[in-house]
Amino acid sequence: MQPLSRITSVNIGKYSCFLFIVSVFAVALGMAPSVGVAAADGCNEYPSFGNIAGSQDTAVVSGRGALRCDSSLVPTSIQAPQPYYTHQIVCSADRVQALDGVCSATPCRSSFFALRTIHNPDGTSAPAGFQCVTLNQATPSPGVTAAEVFAAIRRVKLPGGEIGAVPEVRGLANLESFFFVRGATQPPVDLQVGGSIVHAEFRVVEYRWAFGDGQGLVTTGPGTPDLDSEVRTAFRRRGFYRVGVTVMWSAEAFLDGRRVGQVDDLVSRARTTYPVAEVRTILTG
Repeated sequence: MQPLSRITSVNIGKYSCFLFIVSVFAVALGMAPSVGVAAADGCNEYPSFGNIAGSQDTAVVSGRGALRCDSSLVPTSIQAPQPYYTHQIVCSADRVQALDGVCSATPCRSSFFALRTIHNPDGTSAPAGFQCVTLNQATPSPGVTAAEVFAAIRRVKLPGGEIGAVPEVRGLANLESFFFVRGATQPPVDLQVGGSIVHAEFRVVEYRWAFGDGQGLVTTGPGTPDLDSEVRTAFRRRGFYRVGVTVMWSAEAFLDGRRVGQVDDLVSRARTTYPVAEVRTILTG
């Protein structure tokens, strides 16, 4: 039998790819003609044989025999697993709000200020300073960008709720009517992006009201179904008014348990038609 040769392998840490060449060639002396096996350019016809085994992201390649190559190909030594970095966007991912907030005081003129964390092969992690990154450059997890995380959250359809009024049936001109919105709540959601889980927690930032007569109001609360509601207005004349509320949201984004950043300027809407009557005084007698 011809001698058996060893296997060469490459291990690139957590994102490993194993390169191995395995070939088997045997010649039975005096029994049959030789059978050739294609070999890589520059290598001789002797076969390679061995075993590949591993645990998690470490591969162990073993074999016996000799691999003889005539070219400049050199077996690559096994490399140790390498650390990787993740980013957490500190300021708002909304450009206008970012310039008005934390980002305006950072050295990042045209990108976002992100805290950086190093993750070591032994499972430990540690702060690694900051970095100015775009959303496409920020990587909250290997292979996933902050832009992909935020885009997934923006695709969530948020509830606009239902508008109620006091008086309920119709209002009266020149007297206050009171409004509220119910059902504009959103529980946390889990979304899949690539092979990772995006967790989003939503909260309402403000309510922007329009009463259909040119008047508007911004409140931090949804109003209440009584005469104490902060959402109130007086219509000047009778008619049917298109009352609407735009609910402004933000969401805290997490990827595989790590905070990615805050997604701002999320929107949902509700509309209703509110009739207003007019009281007239008629003198008789």
